[in-house]
Amino acid sequence: SSWFVFLQPCYSTFKTLSRATPHTDLQIWCMYWAVVGAFIAVENLFGVFISWLPFYWELRTLFLLYLSLPQIQGSTYVYKTYLEPFCRINEAEFDAGIASATSSILNFFQSCVTSVTDVFFSLLNRTPVTTQPQSGRAYDTGALN
Repeated sequence: SSWFVFLQPCYSTFKTLSRATPHTDLQIWCMYWAVVGAFIAVENLFGVFISWLPFYWELRTLFLLYLSLPQIQGSTYVYKTYLEPFCRINEAEFDAGIASATSSILNFFQSCVTSVTDVFFSLLNRTPVTTQPQSGRAYDTGALN
């Protein structure tokens, strides 16, 4: 089923984007990819709990075929009925969460790069690495004596 569910729509998206006026078809395939992406994300979160249900894999295959068949346009229905209203209601929270996650990831990688460069240069200079407090505040060690 993965050939038909992923490759066929991928090729149809390619063909749609190659045309001079792809607006309507482009909307349909973008709705498909949005619904499939949401389905895969939800499935990855809850798959451990639902994959043992009887006929889960058969129902999953039928649902993915329902989404991917252009004659039925199930993804358009699911997108317009469920996904678009849900995303529109929660758009501000999603944007804030994405911005926060992006900032956190960037800060994490910057601190990793800083640590690696500190170690690298201390090895070059043969001086010990001094660590700074995690909070970034300077502490008065004279008050401890």
